[in-house]
Amino acid sequence: MERKYEKIAKDDESVEGRERRLYEASVTGSVNSLKRLIAKDPLTLARAAVTCFNETPLHVAAMLGHLDFASYLLTHKPDMTRALDLRGRSPLHLASANGYVEMVNILLSSNPDACLIRDEDGRMPLHLAVMKGEVEVTRMLVGARPQVTRYKLDQGETILHSAVKQNRLGALKLLVELAGEVEFVNSKDDYGNTVLHTATALKQYETAKYLVERPEMEVNAVNGNGFTALDIIQHTPRDLKGMEIRESLVKAGALSSRNIPALPGKGHQLMGESGITMVIENPQLYPPPPPPAAVPTEAKTSTPLRGREKKIHENKKEWTMKKRDALMVAATLIAGMAFQAAVNPPGGVWGEEKEAGNGKKMLAGTSIMAHNHPDDYPLFMAFNAVSFVASLSIVFLVVSGVPFVKRRILMWLLMIIMWIALTSMALTYMISILAIAPRYVNTEAMSPTNNDTEAMSPTNNDTEAIQNVTSVVKVSLEVWLVLLAFVVLVHIIRFLLWCVCKVGKAIIYCFRNR
Repeated sequence: MERKYEKIAKDDESVEGRERRLYEASVTGSVNSLKRLIAKDPLTLARAAVTCFNETPLHVAAMLGHLDFASYLLTHKPDMTRALDLRGRSPLHLASANGYVEMVNILLSSNPDACLIRDEDGRMPLHLAVMKGEVEVTRMLVGARPQVTRYKLDQGETILHSAVKQNRLGALKLLVELAGEVEFVNSKDDYGNTVLHTATALKQYETAKYLVERPEMEVNAVNGNGFTALDIIQHTPRDLKGMEIRESLVKAGALSSRNIPALPGKGHQLMGESGITMVIENPQLYPPPPPPAAVPTEAKTSTPLRGREKKIHENKKEWTMKKRDALMVAATLIAGMAFQAAVNPPGGVWGEEKEAGNGKKMLAGTSIMAHNHPDDYPLFMAFNAVSFVASLSIVFLVVSGVPFVKRRILMWLLMIIMWIALTSMALTYMISILAIAPRYVNTEAMSPTNNDTEAMSPTNNDTEAIQNVTSVVKVSLEVWLVLLAFVVLVHIIRFLLWCVCKVGKAIIYCFRNR
């Protein structure tokens, strides 16, 4: 037992034992343990700076936020603020990433230049604070050394690019307010992208809106590919955020690269149709070509007007998509109804074979309506078949992706087919109602006596009720046909007006070119 305690005492007196106790004191933040270690061996902290390659006691204290422990360490070993761990991070890196404001204040008070230390990824404590969204720590680091905001990462990204990529709007606002110079706000990375390009590409609406409202921001800056921020949002998949960002850019006066005039004496980069960057040489070296008639009109058109026209076009496209989906649902429903009416016509089918009385048999499963109403049944099946085929045609055209010159042509075709389907369904409905309306049959088989015949004969009231039902059905059909004719007439008039406008524009264009 005594040997065991002697071994423990020897371990405590060894260098490895002191390093272990120093690490434990750093984890717990015990200042008293640190004082005892320094009292026993004044070189404890000096050895720790040499032997602790992974993390020094100050790294551990900064990581865990032990303020008293860190203050006592810096009192005896202030140069420990420059110590780096295996990833090249200083204690200030860890404190900034964790948002320990008081710890950052202690470290900066001991060594303000610690905020200029870069880790193995080239990031300074400011980058970690911004990426974590620590606004107060960001303020302290910029206040200690304002030039820290000018350092760039490997791909030329500034601290503003880092804030936008991590979607830290609060840190971005603070950086722009503290160092809101035009050159700093509009700084570009190695690909020529400003922070507005990055925010637009990532569809960060709040960030893009804030940037375009800043007077220092150049909304028409062109990146290395010849794209402005408006070009980028126009080439991304359309959604609600994209539309809002596009509207904010247009309100701020953003233009496409094609509409940005070249400065005199300088080349201007534009993006061609094939995606290859083109450089327009100095226009003074070549005689200017005669301007086309459309150029002055485009130049006079205000930017908000173009934005409204684009928004109207997008709204029309969205309305067209919704209308197409509605036609798809309606066509599917009509096809199901027509199929059900074909296999189960009004009145049902014969459940078993019966003699028709004229030498013919009524087979089981055949339509009763075909026997009772031989004149109306072919019309019923014809209209029902037209409705079924028309609805299936709508479904087929929507899902097949047949290329048309314009979406408007497809929508016109779908509407015409839907009119045919609805009209055929209305006629099918009228024939069905008339077929299942009650009718009285007076035959010898059903009335063997005169009394029975009189009982089976319809009364005047019954006859009037049947005639009223028939009249209502016919009037409803007539109203439907009138409504259909009115809609068709309106569309014909619209088509004629459109043709007249096109012909008029063509005539005016011919006279202008003469």
